[in-house]
Amino acid sequence: MTVETPTEPAIELPASVLIARVARLVRSRLDAALGPSELRQRQLVALSYLRDHGPARQQALAQSLCMDASSLVCLLNDLEDRDLVARRRDREDRRRGILELTEGGRAALAESDALLAEIDAEILADLDGSERADLRSLLGRLRGVGLPA
Repeated sequence: MTVETPTEPAIELPASVLIARVARLVRSRLDAALGPSELRQRQLVALSYLRDHGPARQQALAQSLCMDASSLVCLLNDLEDRDLVARRRDREDRRRGILELTEGGRAALAESDALLAEIDAEILADLDGSERADLRSLLGRLRGVGLPA
């Protein structure tokens, strides 16, 4: 005769809790991986934006990063001091700043892309290629994420 032990019903966590857990894990891995480069996540996102969109107005970058102008200026000062971005004036409106990725910025992104691929491989190891594509597609559709197609 077998004795069955009662099991507790599985608690189904809300998607927002699961996403928050994944976000903490990814951020922890990313911060550790980026440590030697001294890049921060928000700087990496800014550099990626410039790579993906080409030269851009400061205002467009601020809106994309959901940052106020003064915080963006601090971020850009650091990136410019490290020769990762260049700022110039818009020829059509001299009051506007245009941001461009430098060769140093492209090199920093190439290094971080390799690190991100390693993090993805680690965290998504239990998913096959199709599941990874589905996950990326679903995450991109979430309100406020706005990933490119």
